[in-house]
Amino acid sequence: MDVADFVIGNLTEQIVTYQQVAASMRDDLMALPDEERAEAEEAASVLRHVGSGSTRPLLPLSVVRKAAP
Repeated sequence: MDVADFVIGNLTEQIVTYQQVAASMRDDLMALPDEERAEAEEAASVLRHVGSGSTRPLLPLSVVRKAAP
């Protein structure tokens, strides 16, 4: 590429920093109690849906897990 080294270095540092933040957030999420983690994941799902611009309303659904036979 015909780009100054400082540009590549800066972008590389930004990528590394984002990866570190994402890893930290994943660790924090996994440290939550199961109920709180499920609530956070549901909230993230709603935000993704809203952010996608979908005009369909969300239905209040719950996950029902079957017991192992």
